[in-house]
Amino acid sequence: MFFNKSRRKIEELETERARLQAFLDAFPGAWCGFLNNGAEIVYSRTFTKILGCEKVHSLGDIQSVLSMADAAALENAYVRLKESGRGFSISAKLPSDGRMLMFTGSQGKDDKEQLRFHTIWVSDITTHGTQLENVKNELEQVKYNFRRLQAATDALSVPVWLRRKDGSLDWCNKFYADGLKSTPADIIAGQAEYTLSPDKNKTENSVKTIRQMAEQALAKNETQTTERHVIVSGARKLWQISETALENFEGTIGSITDKSREEELLAEAKRGTTAYQELLEHLQAAVSIFDANQQLEFYNSNFAKLWGLEEQWLNSKPKLGDILEKLRETRRLPEQADFRSYKQNILGWFTSLLKPHEDMMYLPSGSTYRMLVIPHPLGGMMMTFEDVTSRLELESSLKTMTAVQEETLDNLAEGVAVYGGDGRLRLHNPAFARLWKLHPEDIADSPHITQLVEKFRRFFTDLEWRDARDLFLAQVLNRSDKTGYIEREDEVVIAYAALPLPDGGIMVTHRDVTDTVRVENALRERTQALEEAEKLKLDFLANVSYQLRTPLNTIIGFNEILDNEFFGALNEKQKEYTKGTHEAGHRLLHLINDILDLSTIEAGMLTLEKSLVDPEILLKSLAGLTQEWARSKQVELHLDVVADLPAFMADERRLKQTIVNLIQNAINYTPEHGNITLGAHKESETLIISVQDTGKGIPEEDLSRIFSPFQKGSNASDKARGGAGLGLTLVKNIIELHNGSVSVESTLGTGTKVTLVLPLE
Repeated sequence: MFFNKSRRKIEELETERARLQAFLDAFPGAWCGFLNNGAEIVYSRTFTKILGCEKVHSLGDIQSVLSMADAAALENAYVRLKESGRGFSISAKLPSDGRMLMFTGSQGKDDKEQLRFHTIWVSDITTHGTQLENVKNELEQVKYNFRRLQAATDALSVPVWLRRKDGSLDWCNKFYADGLKSTPADIIAGQAEYTLSPDKNKTENSVKTIRQMAEQALAKNETQTTERHVIVSGARKLWQISETALENFEGTIGSITDKSREEELLAEAKRGTTAYQELLEHLQAAVSIFDANQQLEFYNSNFAKLWGLEEQWLNSKPKLGDILEKLRETRRLPEQADFRSYKQNILGWFTSLLKPHEDMMYLPSGSTYRMLVIPHPLGGMMMTFEDVTSRLELESSLKTMTAVQEETLDNLAEGVAVYGGDGRLRLHNPAFARLWKLHPEDIADSPHITQLVEKFRRFFTDLEWRDARDLFLAQVLNRSDKTGYIEREDEVVIAYAALPLPDGGIMVTHRDVTDTVRVENALRERTQALEEAEKLKLDFLANVSYQLRTPLNTIIGFNEILDNEFFGALNEKQKEYTKGTHEAGHRLLHLINDILDLSTIEAGMLTLEKSLVDPEILLKSLAGLTQEWARSKQVELHLDVVADLPAFMADERRLKQTIVNLIQNAINYTPEHGNITLGAHKESETLIISVQDTGKGIPEEDLSRIFSPFQKGSNASDKARGGAGLGLTLVKNIIELHNGSVSVESTLGTGTKVTLVLPLE
């Protein structure tokens, strides 16, 4: 019986235990109970699963799955639970997988209120924790945005406020409150508002308060704006007040903009415009201003005069297109093949022009206008016109003259430097830099003469430099005409000249005259040498005339006595000697006479004794004189003279000497049985005398030198070579003294022709 009762009791307990276990298992969390005496630990089947551990033998097993901080917090909370019975609830994050767990501690008592267990409940709150965290973050963001918006509106220098649907103030920024010397909280509490001044332009919709503007904005669902003058801190201000209905919110937002500065600027702009127009009126240029609609807003009197337009018509504010049409009718515009395109291009400037545009207008009348078009940022443009016809002509002339002067200056052999009144270098040419071997940096930045002159020091010795420096400074600083020479250490001689200029400056020129000085010295020495040579020549001529010709004439005279057998007969051998002596004496006398004549001519001492000469008589007498001589050489001499040749002024003796020399040369260079022709004819106002032979001819390379002293042709016969070669030189000199000329034509194997050209005076 007892056994049955015990068994039933056990079954009841098992049933109760199963029921309690099922109840506990239905709890979303898990639990772990620690017996009061610590001898027993009981936990649910899901407790270890949630913690991710196999078994729990102590609190340390629970702490082992937590971070050190969470483990310490759990331990402290559990100790307080045991000591004071105070429950706890803490969250912890598992380091292993990042899940969030909620630990809750409580005490468990039996029916007799005896403490039996200290229980730790755990639940996985990962999902709830994330949602809660998001809500917290969103709340913080909302708070941050509100604070930022509040700070931004408080930083505004204009009053801003919000109203509710009933028109009461709901919020305002700090500037609004500062204007009323209050705080935003007091403003909202007291519903303090700005007071409007009376509306000067009073209409049916005029309002007396800002609140009425808000009511109209809500009623009409559009922004209400008004401008009123108010007195703020003793100063008169112009305020623009607006109220705007807020979409999706029942209320309005209002603001106040201080327009006082704009009002002042507008008044100032009006005053400036008046002064500006007054200034434009007095300009020499023709000025016109058009608005964005292309209508004429302003023009000065010169605009009407320049284009020949009536002021009454211009006062009607015509459009630019109409003005162009009228100017086209009066031919006041450049000729255009397509006027429509030209007009549209100009009108297109109203919308396309971004910066000033300049152009030249060439009118059919020959005038040239300079046009400047300046766009306005808000639309419209200003056009100015200036008649530059005369100025362009002057500029062209000035540019040409300047270019010529610059080119001339740059190409001068002289070094030119221009200094200002302050002694600084203003202008120089390349020759100046080359002359003193200056680098670009030496003459950059307009150096003063005291600085520039130091660059010249290397061209002088220490002893010379002081005087040279004073000379250079005096050229620039004394402002007086100066000229002179200065010699450098490198033996270069510089000629300088200083010339004051009307503008207070001074121009200094430096020229390298080293070669000129050397030539002058050489010429001076040569002149001296020539004078000495001339003296020697005159002495020589006198000596030759007396010391040489006198004994030679004596020898010739004695030889003639012997040849004429005045003192007895001579045998054949002796006669041959006397004949040879006679020929040699006369040949030497002839040579001496030629030398004397040539020297006299070269010394400029020969004077022609001119008389009227008949060419025909002259040539016939010379032909008769030389005929026998030519025949002795078995050469035929022919005369070919045109009849009735005019007489002319000449030195007959010198002319005979010239022609005889030519005939003598022809005989010497013509082989036996050859022919010589002496001819004369008239060409224009000149007399042409020629001597032509049929000799061997003269090589081309000898033609250029046969008129030089002591020169003979290379084809001369041995006998001809015996001459001194002075005959043709005398011919040339004597003919040139007659203002005539000599020419030679020769062909090898054919002969030579010498032509004399003499003026018929």
